[in-house]
Amino acid sequence: MKQIITGRNIEITDAIKNRLDRKINKTFHGIGENTDIHVSLHVEKHRHMAEVTVKTKGFTAHANEETDDLYITMDSVLEKIEKQLKKHKRRKLNQKIKNGAELKNNLNS
Repeated sequence: MKQIITGRNIEITDAIKNRLDRKINKTFHGIGENTDIHVSLHVEKHRHMAEVTVKTKGFTAHANEETDDLYITMDSVLEKIEKQLKKHKRRKLNQKIKNGAELKNNLNS
C-alpha cells in the first residue's frame, strides 16, 4: 500500500502524519498491496479541507470534506472513503452471487 500525504498552506507534522497512518491502516486493512492512497490537506483561513483518493485494481474512490477542525475533517473524509469501499465490495459480492445463480440456472436448463 502506497501512501502520499500532501499539504497546501499547512505543514504536515508528525502528529498529523501519525494520526493519518493509524486511521488509514485501520480503514484499509487487507485491501491489497497494489493500492495507492493520496491524502491532500488544505487550509484557507478557518476552513480545513481534506481530499482522499484511493486507487485499487479496477476501482477508484474519491472524497472531499471541509470543516473548521482539521482532525474532524480527516476523520470524516476517511469515513466517507470507507463507506464507498464497503459499497463497492458489497456490489462486487452481489454480482458474483448473481452470476453464479445465473450460471447454475443455465446448467440446469
